[in-house]
Amino acid sequence: MTGSHLAVRPDGALLVGEGRVAALPSGRSTGRDLVQGDEIGALAFTADGSTLAVGDQTGRVHLWDGGTGEGGGSGEGGALGRRTGILRNVFPAPVGTTPEGIAALAFSADGRTLAVAGDAGSLQLWDVGTQQPLSSAPLTTPGEAVTSLAFSADGSTLFAGSAHVPLQRYTVDPERARAQVCARTGNAELTRAQWRTYLPDASYRRIC
Repeated sequence: MTGSHLAVRPDGALLVGEGRVAALPSGRSTGRDLVQGDEIGALAFTADGSTLAVGDQTGRVHLWDGGTGEGGGSGEGGALGRRTGILRNVFPAPVGTTPEGIAALAFSADGRTLAVAGDAGSLQLWDVGTQQPLSSAPLTTPGEAVTSLAFSADGSTLFAGSAHVPLQRYTVDPERARAQVCARTGNAELTRAQWRTYLPDASYRRIC
């Protein structure tokens, strides 16, 4: 097994790499085109191993049944199941420009949310069940390529690492985000203009 991107299923029975899947501990491998002929940029399993996400250099994320039997697929033991979906246009780019490649992936502990980072610094959260983004715009980042992602154990915080900027922390739990917004405003209600600035994807309501 060769390549710069590798992922081991949490049960230790499967190793996934560049175009190959190997059963462990035997190491017996088979070829598998995980990204339809494109170059892999990142790999990540859910904590229970039921889903594998594979990002490519064209900005797509391919979702696979991890083969544990939890996701309803046909994979067993060291096998990988079927493709269950593709997140296309994760970071939309103007026509005629080079798409942003996937540089890092991370699932929340419950496997319901997938964080996707690009090699130009974009960062977006996706709902795995619906295969739709959780907001209309990416999270704000310093603009450097995000090379690593991790959720806190309770799923309330996302950490993003880059080569030349401090570790970034994002509160992704709605209740904690609400509390932070209220603290910054001194528990004063947001005006409708402020709401459109900070919470453009949600309908206006009183939160403090």
